Amino acid sequence: MTWSYEASVVTRGGKDYWRTWFIEECDQHGMFGLTEKHLPLVITDGPGFQSYREGTEIYLEDAPYFKKSKTHHRVCGPYSVIPSMLPLQAEETYKFNGKIIIFKEKVPSSGPWLDRPVRRIAEGVVMKYKQLSSEFNFFPYRFSIKKTAKYQVQHVRHESECWLCVR
Repeated sequence: MTWSYEASVVTRGGKDYWRTWFIEECDQHGMFGLTEKHLPLVITDGPGFQSYREGTEIYLEDAPYFKKSKTHHRVCGPYSVIPSMLPLQAEETYKFNGKIIIFKEKVPSSGPWLDRPVRRIAEGVVMKYKQLSSEFNFFPYRFSIKKTAKYQVQHVRHESECWLCVR
């Protein structure tokens, strides 16, 4: 499969690993953004699947890091899904046990995911890239996350049959 700029997810060991080009924004704002087509990946109860709820743990893969290094994936986590306060101009999308888990921002272009050039350094690797959030309608569906006490940054060696690349 072609390695794309689009956010995607792989499940391993019962945990979801989301590839993102917006890891700084996710950390800074304590949020992860989705498109409508991603909703079934987080709101699906069935054999082997459980909808996200408070306490669901996820990992974020720093996509620009892998694109630059081409030898290792930088995986951060776990993050825990936490209930969201409903922002002004937003509508509730999914609740669990009376708590808002996912909401839809009515003006997603207001951020935090924007179109912009980025220059940053992670693990000594200098990365320059363009974030193109508008291609994904600025990820209007959002859920809140926080780093857990077990949070760490891992480097997963890229292999020919890499489990992080098979989406």
